[in-house]
Formats: sequence, structure tokens, C-alpha cells
Amino acid sequence: MAQNFWDGAPICAVNAELGHYDEGPLRPATERRRVVVVGGGPGGLEAARVAAVRGHSVTLLEKSPHLGGTARFSSLTTPMNAELVRYLSTEISLLDVDIRTSTPATADLLRELQADVVVVATGARRERPDISGADLPHVFSGDDLRGLLTGDDPAAAARLPVHRRLMVSVGRSLGFMSSMDRVRSMSKRWMPIGKRVVVVGGGLVGVELAEYLAERGRTVTVLEEGDKLGVEMAHPRRARALFEARNHGVSFITGAQLTGITESGVSYQAGEETHTVRSDAVVIASGVHADESIAEQLRADGFDVHVVGDAASVGYIEGAVRTGYLAGRLI
Repeated sequence: MAQNFWDGAPICAVNAELGHYDEGPLRPATERRRVVVVGGGPGGLEAARVAAVRGHSVTLLEKSPHLGGTARFSSLTTPMNAELVRYLSTEISLLDVDIRTSTPATADLLRELQADVVVVATGARRERPDISGADLPHVFSGDDLRGLLTGDDPAAAARLPVHRRLMVSVGRSLGFMSSMDRVRSMSKRWMPIGKRVVVVGGGLVGVELAEYLAERGRTVTVLEEGDKLGVEMAHPRRARALFEARNHGVSFITGAQLTGITESGVSYQAGEETHTVRSDAVVIASGVHADESIAEQLRADGFDVHVVGDAASVGYIEGAVRTGYLAGRLI
């Protein structure tokens, strides 16, 4: 059980219809349209599934070699997310959705596909903090870490020392990173980041990532600017996640205002005092914002655009699936 509903209608992160019975069942589309979905995360996959169920002709474009988006990466810490990606990927395959991975969306391609409607599901924007040292090579954004551990972005390895970069390159060329189950298992033996890790941000992502790293022998400190941890999680899940992280030795510091990063540590202010935590690697798990920039450009190019998932509003898997469902339902 991850969430209490008390007197409210229960809802589900996977089944977007649960708790919304007033909407009625899906109905066939009155007019078959050519729908192009940009982004193969949960929101894009669900939009493609529902649009195809209703009878539209659907093409899905994903710029990386794999479907799943951040849900694929987060399956390292939450294996159930991989089941969701597998389910949605299988469903759209059975529905004859035209799936094109390693394919960035461009206006020219959308015109070639004769898109009547475009659903943008390209996810959120992640920003580094505006402090000294935020661009040092051992400071990783969430996108950097995802590209590093999944192999989807070879450029992410450029931040590593030469010997670690070589190891990652060999692992990618041998196909070790094509399976998140394999990455999860192998990362217990070796990871391309240092032993002392500071995670900046104590929300859902920061808490789960901290536990994952601590399980793999890292000494992890989480710095959270606010006074609460894991606020995006419902109470039962939050209590369990914090208990398990602390049980693995994760140190949580709230009320920590980041002030600077050096090659050997992270400085923060708590109240009137300034402190420094030694670190070999820093992971930025904060600064996540909705990002409609791609949608805005496509609208300017004359396309009818719907935006779903974290590109519209940061709502994680539950929000992505729900908004993807609604887009597919309304087209």
C-alpha cells in the first residue's frame, strides 16, 4: 500500500480510469486522425495506447534507443516501474503503433508523417543550482546520471575520469546497459562514481536514489533545503522509503541551503552556521521544472499540439499516465 485515500475515491498511477467513473468508457474516435506522439515515457506511451485503442493512426517518436524515459531509469530504484514500461510498450506494439526509437522529432519529419495532432511528452527540464562549482565534472544532474547508467547518452560519460569513461564505454559496447535488471545487478559490484556522494534534494527522487547508492557501498548525505523529506510521496510510502534509506546509512540534513561545491566537498548553510560535507561525487536531484519549449516551437510551426506529463506539470508517473490518458481520450 503506497497511499491512503480515507474518504476520497481511490486512484491508480497505472490505471488512469480508476476513480474517474463519471468519464465513462473509451469511445471510438468519430474521425480517424494521424497522431504523432513525441516522447516514449509513461505519458507518451499511454497517450499512444489510448489514441490507438480509439482507432487513430499513431506514430511514436523517441530520441533515445529505448522506450520508458525516466521511468526506465527509475526502475533501478523501483523495479515495478520496469513492469509498467514493459506493459505499455507491449500494448502499443499489439495495437500496431509505429514505434521509432533513436528518432528526434523535427517539424520536417512531422510534416512528412502528415501529423494531424502532435502529443508532446518530452518530460521536465532539470536545472543546476546557481552556485560556484555546479559545473565541475564530478557534479551530475539527473539527466547526466540517467545517461551514464542507462547508456542512452554517451556524452554523459565525458564528465568521468579517463579510466571510468573507458569502463562505461566497454560496458555500453558489450550491451551490458541495455537491460536495467543487468545494470542494477552489476552496479552492486562497480559504479562509475566515487565512494562519498552528496545528493542535493530530498524529494522523491533524492530519497530513492540515496538508498540505491547506499546499498552499493556509497556513503551518502542528502541535503534538503526544506524542512520535510519525500513530500511527493504519500505517507505510507514516504515512511517506508526514509526508514529503508536510514537503515542503509543515509544521512539526511534538512534546512540546508547550498552555498558552494569544490572538488572535495559541498558547503551549505543551516541557520547561522556554515558546514562542509566531503564528497567525491555530487548528484543534483532538485531543480525540476515543467518544460513546454518543444511544444511551443511546434505550435509556432503550425501543428495542433497537446502537452502531457512532466512537460506540462511535474506529476511523476501518476501525473504522466493520467494526462497521457486524457490526451488520447480527447483527440
